[in-house]
Amino acid sequence: MSSEDVKEHSKAEETKTVTIIVNGRAKTVPKNEEITFDQVVSLAFPNPPSGDGIQFTVQYTRGQGNKPAGTLVEGQSVKVKDGMEFDVTSTNRS
Repeated sequence: MSSEDVKEHSKAEETKTVTIIVNGRAKTVPKNEEITFDQVVSLAFPNPPSGDGIQFTVQYTRGQGNKPAGTLVEGQSVKVKDGMEFDVTSTNRS
């Protein structure tokens, strides 16, 4: 494989992912795919808080053209876009 082939392969790999921002941190996810509520929570909290009554709220901005901002609830997903921002918060309903 020549150096040109390596460059082309690396470039192709880069274009297959997008960078999203989850709670202020950059994360890389596959391009042209949807991300679920659970996946966003996992990216925000690798060790999620546990216990009775813990709930998460996921809000996003800078999304796809037909729905640039909104809220995800458990069981929903949204198509990712480069630069999309997610804000995930946990709440304790006690």
